[in-house]
Amino acid sequence: MIRDDIINELQYIPEAKLIELYDLIHYFRLGLNCEVAKQSSQEENFEIDKTLCLNTLKKIKQGDFSGFSEIDDVNSHIQNLRNEIS
Repeated sequence: MIRDDIINELQYIPEAKLIELYDLIHYFRLGLNCEVAKQSSQEENFEIDKTLCLNTLKKIKQGDFSGFSEIDDVNSHIQNLRNEIS
């Protein structure tokens, strides 16, 4: 198992360098935890309301565009969406 291989390799690392290795592993793990938490949070924020989508498509098919707004500057709009997400 890879954990056993890693533990075995630790025997060959000088004691003075173990602190640096610990910091690397520790902060790497914390970064992974943050990524998982952020990803699950983003997935929750981007859930699609199927009923709302179907109602919107129905309105578009009927030519009813009330409630829709025009986007004047697409690049600016995309940047604003990115800012909201992050």
